[in-house]
Amino acid sequence: MHCPVTFLLIVLASGAEAFRICAFNTQRLTLAKVAREQVMDTLVQILARCDIMVLQEVVDSSGSAIPLLLRELNRFGGSGPYKSLSSPLLGRSTYMEKYVYVYRSHKTQVLNYYVYNDKDDLFAREPFVAQFTLPSKVLPSLVLVPLHTTPKAVEKELNALYDVFLHVSQHWQSKDMILLGDFNADCASLAKKRLDELVLRTEPGFHWVIADGEDTTVRASTHCAYDRIVLHGERCQSLLQAAATFDFPRSFQLTEEEALNISDHYPVEVELSQAVHSVQPLSLATFAAAVAAALSFLPTQLSPGP
Repeated sequence: MHCPVTFLLIVLASGAEAFRICAFNTQRLTLAKVAREQVMDTLVQILARCDIMVLQEVVDSSGSAIPLLLRELNRFGGSGPYKSLSSPLLGRSTYMEKYVYVYRSHKTQVLNYYVYNDKDDLFAREPFVAQFTLPSKVLPSLVLVPLHTTPKAVEKELNALYDVFLHVSQHWQSKDMILLGDFNADCASLAKKRLDELVLRTEPGFHWVIADGEDTTVRASTHCAYDRIVLHGERCQSLLQAAATFDFPRSFQLTEEEALNISDHYPVEVELSQAVHSVQPLSLATFAAAVAAALSFLPTQLSPGP
């Protein structure tokens, strides 16, 4: 008797799965770090939750850390296959970082990408902008703009991020965009008053979905909303289902010390409706067909009881 009910629920929920986009400051990700078994296992579990993950603070100069991580990810749980897209090493000195997109390649593809031309050297690590396909009739593609600010110039970099938004929207003729990453947008790096005066807060159309009161840090001694996700565009915002931090130490039952071996940041994430199926309400005809299909599993005559 459970079969038709289960079948009906599957039919009705077939379009309800969300498309999850995440950003994670991995705190100096190197080959030596991912080669540690517990670190690798936890990173794989974190990445496997996301359809697109933007990694920051990838400082591996060997170029081997991400391929090793991808190999293990593609062996995990059958949720792949996954691919990656990496920026060059970015920075002003001997300390350099990469932005790395890790994405589920059967659900999304890279359409375009470029490193923003930071002619005035406003960014310590200029954004590595990428355009991805989405499984959505409402929004078939979406632009992601990651940024890891330097704590010494948070306000300057976040205001310059608005110029990046203008450039990208003109370059690709799209205002549907997600700005995301470790913005250092809280605590000692950026006072609340200065946060509210950012262009990305005063200009209309930008929706900050990770709240100012959130804690995106692992240490119990800190409570700061450093990591953020900002949505722009009516179609993009119409698909929003949820946004949150991911408390991986609690989910994976790690001590603070164990978690800090992974990162001192939580990932942040946003879920978008997969609008191919789910943006339109279920029609009466579709509902009737689903009920009829489910009822076909029922026996035509109930057997008498003992």
